[in-house]
Amino acid sequence: MEDSMEVEGEWSAEDSDAGGDGFTLEEVLRLGGTKQDYVMLAGLKDTGELLDSGKKGEIDDLEEGELKAFIEQLGIHKISKEVLEQDDDPLEHEDKKKETTISTKDKNEANKGNMSNEIQNRKDKEEKEKSKISKKKSNVISVAFKNKGKPVFEFTGRSTLLLKPGGKWYDHEYTKEFTMQSQNEDDVKKYKILAEKLYEHEVNLYKNKKEHSKGANTVWMKTVVSTGTLADRMAAMIVLIQDAPVHTLQFVENLVNLIRKKGSKRQNIMALDTFKDLLQSDLLPDNRKLHTFVQHPFDKLEEISSGNRDARDRRLILWYFEEQLKLHVAEFVKVLETLTHDSLIATKAKSLNVIHEILCNKPEEEKTLLVLLVNKLGDPQYRVATKASYLLEMLLNKHPNMKVVVCLEVERLLYRPNIGEKAQYYGICFLNQMMFSHEESDLANQLITVYFCFFRACIKKKEIDTKILRALLTGVNRAYPYANIGSEKVKEQLDTLFKILHVVNFNTGVQILMLLFQVMDSQQTVSNRYFSALYRKLLDPGLSQGSKQTMFLNLLFKSMKADVILRRVKAFVKRLLQVTCGQKPSFICGALYLVSEIFRLKPGLKVLLHENGENDEEEHFYDLPDDDNNITNKDEANTNMDASENLTSGSWIHQQSLQGLKSPSQYDPMNRNPSFCGADNTSIWELKKLSEHFHPSVALFAKTILEGNSVQYMGDPLEDFTLMRFLDRFVYRNPKQQKVRENNRGYLMHQKKRLNQERQPGILFF
Repeated sequence: MEDSMEVEGEWSAEDSDAGGDGFTLEEVLRLGGTKQDYVMLAGLKDTGELLDSGKKGEIDDLEEGELKAFIEQLGIHKISKEVLEQDDDPLEHEDKKKETTISTKDKNEANKGNMSNEIQNRKDKEEKEKSKISKKKSNVISVAFKNKGKPVFEFTGRSTLLLKPGGKWYDHEYTKEFTMQSQNEDDVKKYKILAEKLYEHEVNLYKNKKEHSKGANTVWMKTVVSTGTLADRMAAMIVLIQDAPVHTLQFVENLVNLIRKKGSKRQNIMALDTFKDLLQSDLLPDNRKLHTFVQHPFDKLEEISSGNRDARDRRLILWYFEEQLKLHVAEFVKVLETLTHDSLIATKAKSLNVIHEILCNKPEEEKTLLVLLVNKLGDPQYRVATKASYLLEMLLNKHPNMKVVVCLEVERLLYRPNIGEKAQYYGICFLNQMMFSHEESDLANQLITVYFCFFRACIKKKEIDTKILRALLTGVNRAYPYANIGSEKVKEQLDTLFKILHVVNFNTGVQILMLLFQVMDSQQTVSNRYFSALYRKLLDPGLSQGSKQTMFLNLLFKSMKADVILRRVKAFVKRLLQVTCGQKPSFICGALYLVSEIFRLKPGLKVLLHENGENDEEEHFYDLPDDDNNITNKDEANTNMDASENLTSGSWIHQQSLQGLKSPSQYDPMNRNPSFCGADNTSIWELKKLSEHFHPSVALFAKTILEGNSVQYMGDPLEDFTLMRFLDRFVYRNPKQQKVRENNRGYLMHQKKRLNQERQPGILFF
């Protein structure tokens, strides 16, 4: 009341009628207001503009006709009434209801006298109108873009780049959108036309910005690309492509044309190296192939773009660029195929290296590149063929999962009708070097089938002792332990292998024996026929000069270890020691080490170390037969001798007759069957002679065995005791330091003077 009285004294009736935006002091007080409310209302004019608290126009009110002009600029009048009706948002009615309730509430509050809340409500109302207009604008744009769910194929140029330069293009999330489902062909064609226009506009926009750029680096790049040397042009192209690969696809095409261009091999090689580096570093992704334009989800393009035209156009540009890049890479592979048929070996070798590097690092065009590399196994020049085989082996070392694919491609090469024997030989040599595991039994079975097929072809052509036959045997020996092939397929070839064993050279014979032993040992059916063939192979003249000595000793050790008949093992030991007497020291040491290991595994053989039989020095006394029984004993002896001669002279002894046979009383070194050569009745006197050998290692090994001990050696005797290794000790030996004493110097000078005096005049000494 005191405040009201003070106000009454200060304000006159005129002031009270004119102020307060139409409210008098009495009305304000009657409505429950205070003097501060009256002062705020007094600062407002009838137009609602602030006089004391701000400048005119501070509040962003809509002027007359401003909203109409804004709507016309948006182009709402171009949209059909149906779209507006379908797109009518029910939220708008709710907003109107809310605004109505808010205005009603504001009036009630104003009627209650809260004048400050009325001003705040006016401001809130203005902000809601602005948000309503912006919301309507976004709805209109969305409707115009979607157009009842149908895609819009209208091209719209832009003044700014949609894809910014820099970074790897395949790291963009849009490039990972891929599908294998069939797409609508009409939509794909329309999208492709639109994508081509968008891409051309994007590239032209990038070129214009580069041309108008006044940087020193840009000017230098344009100069070098057009008028620089070959090396500078290559370097400039690399930099430009690395900076913006999507916008510089023309330089990729230029590099492919430089590789294709005839006349300059140096230019072709430089461009080939440059393009290969670009493919591996910037253009090709590491873990996938390039996609074509059709292999993208166009049926969901509008949905994944969320109605954003820029996002959709970026996708179209990237997808179109990826397809064009794939076409350029395919063209590059065709050029590579041309280079692999070049007349120069250096060009062929370079192209093979490029093919190998791309195959190892990138999956793009791997099938075509693999065919090119496998085809060079049949190149007329052996250097190129061997290089192709080596590169294929390196490829499998880096990617072991490609074994099946590579082997199938090589198999196709081998079965071509116009393929030469040389190409078949190189293909089989590559296959027989394949390393297997027990999980790859199917691959081993397939390769053994291929080997036997070519084996039968060689036998049919009577090409028995050839390189390709040895390569086939090597392949079968390597693949058989990992295969699960049926025994019937192998048994079909066993008889043929036994027949050709006696007519081939030593190296081929060793491979045949290894295969026979593997097959029989896996079936636990090592036959007497095999042991007889191995026993005969010990006397092969090619043993001393053969390259398979290590393999032969290994096979001999396995066979003797697996044999359960001790007398047959004794025969092998006896003949082996006899053969070593005419061999080199390296082979002798290897054979003695083998004998030592056999003695350790089969202690019953040590009886041979004792002197018996014809070497027994002790006297033995026999009783003379009676005269009556003399004739009878002689007849029985002659009968036994004739029977033994008949039994041992034959080339083969039937399995059933072994039970009734007895070992002869004397050792027969030329017997063809080791089971009946009489090795039990002799000693290994050859060790005594070998203990006196000129080579110290041979003598040491022989003495160790004679003493009943095992030879302890961790190296490879066949390599460590060769003549070349012996001479290398002197070549790489450090020379002794010769120290000349002072007292010896006078003696040397005296000897030199004496020699000069002994020279006769007229004779020249050189």
